[in-house]
Amino acid sequence: MFFKRKTQEGSLWTGVARDGTSVCAAQVSHREGERPRVLWLWQEQAPTLEEGLRALQASKIVKYSTVVGLLDRTQYRLLATEAPQDIARTDWRDAMRWQLKEQVDFPVEDAVLDVLEVPQNTQRRQSCPVMVFMLPRTDYDVVALAADDVGLTWAALEAPETALRNLSALSEEDDKAHALMVFGEEHGILVITVKGELLMARQIEVALASVTGSNEVRGAALSRAALEILRTIDTFERMHSEVVLSGMTVALPPGCGEDVLEMLADLIYVPLQALKLSTWFDLDTLADEADHLSDHATFSQLCVLGATLREPGSAGERQQLQLLDATSVLGQSVPWGALLGARLVGGVLALGTAVGLGLTAATSAYKLKGAELDADLAGLRATALAHPISPVVRELDGLRQKEAQQRQMQEALQGSMTWSSQGYSDYLMALGRQATPSVWINHLEMTGDGRDVVLGGRTNNSSALPSYFKRLGQEDRFKGRRFAQLDISAIPSDGNLAAGVVQFSLRSVGANAPRNDPMGKLNRQEALQAVGGTRSATGEGDKK
Repeated sequence: MFFKRKTQEGSLWTGVARDGTSVCAAQVSHREGERPRVLWLWQEQAPTLEEGLRALQASKIVKYSTVVGLLDRTQYRLLATEAPQDIARTDWRDAMRWQLKEQVDFPVEDAVLDVLEVPQNTQRRQSCPVMVFMLPRTDYDVVALAADDVGLTWAALEAPETALRNLSALSEEDDKAHALMVFGEEHGILVITVKGELLMARQIEVALASVTGSNEVRGAALSRAALEILRTIDTFERMHSEVVLSGMTVALPPGCGEDVLEMLADLIYVPLQALKLSTWFDLDTLADEADHLSDHATFSQLCVLGATLREPGSAGERQQLQLLDATSVLGQSVPWGALLGARLVGGVLALGTAVGLGLTAATSAYKLKGAELDADLAGLRATALAHPISPVVRELDGLRQKEAQQRQMQEALQGSMTWSSQGYSDYLMALGRQATPSVWINHLEMTGDGRDVVLGGRTNNSSALPSYFKRLGQEDRFKGRRFAQLDISAIPSDGNLAAGVVQFSLRSVGANAPRNDPMGKLNRQEALQAVGGTRSATGEGDKK
């Protein structure tokens, strides 16, 4: 807080990319009049981006360089469209946000968005084509927090298409366009550039394993790749007829030889050449790794190297992708000084003192209010003791109890009358309405006027019985009935029956108990208490 952070003059750049389960990084130094110098290449296994950044900081010095992050293909969307007319360039982002909302599967109102113009002098029609890069807020927060948690600041978030664009621009001739093809682990990317700007980009769905496999597999994979490349070139020549494609550079991945270039050259009519990084980068500091990197760099290594080519001396007025939220405080580092730090500490102390005094005053006021409430409550209690319950209130409570008893009797009579007039069907419909997957009924017996009921079944979850009987008791056909006996016993498991199934039998008062037996008044709650174990509650009080 009290020391000014060190900064660099913009000549030291570090690119970081997440490659599957690992993190890859490279640091490049730019000096005027010299080739960009690769200081180091680094790659290590890491389950998350944050852990990879921590490991990178522990092994390499990245704090005082400009750090650029590479996004994974699953994190962003690249959409080609036309710029809105009669809208200022500064308002394009907001206009594009709502223009393309139907083409993405995430909310656009808080998405991070950037727009790159496609050069207009490459085509005849008078339009303004653009490429829109959209990053969902959830993915942006993951990347931004990963750097912020380890004390790093993203200068920009780059897409692989724009990083490879910077490499393709190195091979351009005069005002002619140039293409670069790079094979990755799961897919490849073809970019076409002119004057350092991105004209077209296409993902080629050919895995690296098929390109480096057997001759038969490699031939089929390269044929598919060549077909997609030719389709892209045809589209380019039709849309950008005012510019000529001078040739294509192919980055041969590890495990590929010159034969891959020869097979592609037989299928593609534009001139092809192999990418040689030592032509454009100073690799002397890499020692033994220099030759291998120059001829067989991986997809991630090419992306992080391309991301470091944002230095103004090499890029000129080239458009650069940012994909940063200017309103977010994540990653915004402030060069703190001693004076500003002292002011901040003083402000915090003053605010803490004011808050403490306010809390003390509030506590005193609440205590006083509490004492007043306690005094009022004591007075009310004394008044209640001095005035006993009125006989009228007692009589009212007695009448309410009698009313409840009469209502219970009325429900029982209604159930009996309904049975006499409608028979068995409503009982079965009531059981059907309360059906539950863990309880099944296999026995229903009714005698007399329907008041004597025996209900039997099985269950694989005895704890579900209380709630099932409670819901069943709310049905009109079972309302008001008193059950005196609930038998539960386990069923031995065999090949046809799963373990843990128990059978039960619920009997009403008249079905298996004397009407005048005082134990016959066993209510539903007392009977259901027996569900917890394999025992029986009967009208005689027996236990099995």
